[in-house]
This record gives sequence, C-alpha cells and structure tokens, in this order.
Amino acid sequence: MRFLLSLLSIILLLNGINAINYSGNYLKPLDFRWIGKFCFDQQGGSIQVTRFQSTSNTTKILLYSDSNPHYNEILDDFGKNEISCQEKILWANYTYINPDKVGEITNSNRNYNVKKVSQSRDRFWIITMADCDQKFIDDHRIPFVSTYTFEVQNSGDSFDSQLSAEQQSIPQGQIFFFLLYTAFLIISIIYSVALKKKGLEGKAIHFFIAILLIFLISLALYISNWAHILKYHKYELRYLNLFGNIFEILGNGLFVALILMIGQGWTTSIYFGSLVKQMINILVSIALIVIGWVAYVYYVYHSKEQNSYIYFMDTCPGYFLLALYVVIIGYFCWANYVNRNKQNESIKKNFILIFTIIFVFWLISHPLVVIVAHFMDPWVKYKVIALLNLTINAIFFIILLIIFRPSHNNMIVKILQSDDKSNDMKEIIENEKSYNGAD
Repeated sequence: MRFLLSLLSIILLLNGINAINYSGNYLKPLDFRWIGKFCFDQQGGSIQVTRFQSTSNTTKILLYSDSNPHYNEILDDFGKNEISCQEKILWANYTYINPDKVGEITNSNRNYNVKKVSQSRDRFWIITMADCDQKFIDDHRIPFVSTYTFEVQNSGDSFDSQLSAEQQSIPQGQIFFFLLYTAFLIISIIYSVALKKKGLEGKAIHFFIAILLIFLISLALYISNWAHILKYHKYELRYLNLFGNIFEILGNGLFVALILMIGQGWTTSIYFGSLVKQMINILVSIALIVIGWVAYVYYVYHSKEQNSYIYFMDTCPGYFLLALYVVIIGYFCWANYVNRNKQNESIKKNFILIFTIIFVFWLISHPLVVIVAHFMDPWVKYKVIALLNLTINAIFFIILLIIFRPSHNNMIVKILQSDDKSNDMKEIIENEKSYNGAD
C-alpha cells in the first residue's frame, strides 16, 4: 500500500495533463459507435479534440447531454440501431465535424475547437461517433476508416479533474479506509495474541483477520485502478475493478457467516455445533457470495461504459441479492433467539441479546442502502453509496473490536471458552444437575 500511495503522490505532482484521454478507430459507418459517458460537475469542464481524421468528410463526433429530451432514447438504441442514423445526428447537443482534408490517415495531432461545458448541475454526457452518408448504404465495399483522440476534463483538483463527477472523492475515500482497515488488522492481531496468552479461544478474531485481509485486497485493487487512470489518463483496467468488487462481495459474505456463527454461540457456548445450522450458515454465505458475483458480473458484461462504476445492487440482478439479505435477517434473529433460550447463565443471555440487536442493524443496512440508492440522482449515487458502504462496515468493525477487546472487565472475556474446554464441562455438569432437579 505504501507503494500505491507513493505512486499516486508522484502522479499528482508530475501530472501535466489533468484530463481523461479517449482514442480509437471507427470502422463501421452507419453504426453508431459508443465512445464513452462522462459526468461533468456543476462547475463544468471541457472536451478538446486533438485528432480527428477520416476517409469520409461526413464522419462526426456527437455529444448528448442528459438534458436532451432524447437522451434515454439514444442510450437505449445503442446496439439496436432502430432509430435512423440521420435522426440521431439531428438530436445531438454538439457536433464535431472533421475539418481535415479527406484522404490518408496520418499520425499528426492538432488542436480543434474546445467545447466548454457550462451547466446548472452535474450532468452526464455521452460521446458517440457516426457517419450516415448515403454512399455507404449504396455500396458497402467503399473503404472507410476514421480515427479520433480527444480529452475530457472536469473542474477540480488533480484527482477530480480526471474523474467523472459521480466518481469524484472515491479514490481519496478508499485510501482513507484502506489505512483505517489496516489499523483494524493490527489491532485484531494484537487481540489475537492477547487472547492466546490468556488461554482463551481466539477463532472468531482469526476469522475476522481473514475478512479484513480480503477487504484490504479489494481496496488495494480499487486504488491500483485509480492509479492507472491517473497515470495514463485513460479508461480503467476493468479487471482491477472487477476483482475489487469480487473480493468486496466475498468479504461481505464471510462477515455474514461470522456474525451468524457468533450469534449462535461459536466460541461462547457448548450449544454451537448443530449440523443443520452449520450447513445453513455455509449455504447462506455461499449463496450470498455466488449471487453477488453473478449479479455484478452480469451487469458489467452488459455495460457499455469503460469506467463502469455503479451500485450494482440497485439493478434487477441485485434485487435477488437484496431478497436474500431479508431472509438472512429473519434467520439471524430466529437462530440467536433459540440459542439464547438454551443458555443458563445470564451473562451469556445478555451477550447474545446485545450482539443480535447490534448486528441486525448491519444486515438491515444493506436493504436500506439499496432503497436510498434507488431514489438518489444518478450523478451522485455511486459516490455516496461507495463511501457509505465503507463507512457502515467500518462502524461495525469497530463495534466488533470493542466486543472482543481482551480486557478483564469485558463481557466476552468472561464467557469465552478456554482451549482446554474446562468451562464446557462445567456447564454440562450444571445442566445435568438442573435437569435432574427438574425431574
């Protein structure tokens, strides 16, 4: 991580260009070419074409703002071409026409007119390329090639000027939470050592350490992706964002497994160990992880965008994951209620009750965040949700660390099983006496 922070610092200090660079070739006339979608913030920004050449003088670069009444029609028509090519060109908010002499494609660059974006709020713009000349309809054998390079720049500092408005502040936030989670990891390792010295069971903390490592890998992948964007001024490395989300989904699924097991008495009660409940815990966690992976990969596969940052749970596949969280909430409360009723010691009853009340809110937070996301404006949705999820996790990670702190006056220390299982045997004897007395 120190390397990543150093890399970002060097990039910001040496960066002479604070814009995202789009470049490529357009080879299929009559077919609208999706180039990208970018959200300019309220202060505006600019689009500057530095290379635009074509073997046809009717090739155009087209810009559409989300203020355009036909914006959603343009989005929905990509890949379908049900709307006529000429009609979509007429709908454009701004058009770049090739000013160069038509002919051979060269490698020379020049500066064309800079399109200044001025608007009253953050707005998405989609950038496309098209050539609707009749001659390509009449004769498909006509050779055609077009090439483009242009820069898109937002307002803001060296981070934010290169990012779409709905992504701004996320890199800084993820760096902060990487450092915070690293602190949690160090504290957890200290707790593990302290519990070991006291002869107390530390499996729950060991599991939590593994979860923290998974979240740290996820954040490291996200940060590496931002470093690539900032260094090369280009699209994201999609596999970094893909695997960042895959590890984040894995971390959430394993954290669900951890709180399910702790609530049912893992390391704190002799009653943990029902084969049926253990199988349910495993199946629930696997289902949560696999459905999350499928929902996210499905969305990314169907996304036209290069920088595909989106809150995927607020999509049709994500709603299946949401329904599973609702089921898990009911199962978590029921299983903990059953476990609490089996306990004879009031301290264990109190611990289960407190733990259930606290961590049911973490489970509830996932459906609530989806509901919040659904009603948020798209140009702020991902930024708010990405940082909100990290904040919620951090809060409950802190609570878990407080619960398992290895101090003498802490409730969990008083009820944790020792490694030699002497407390288990004592409780079994007490339960047998209680049962015999009832007879």
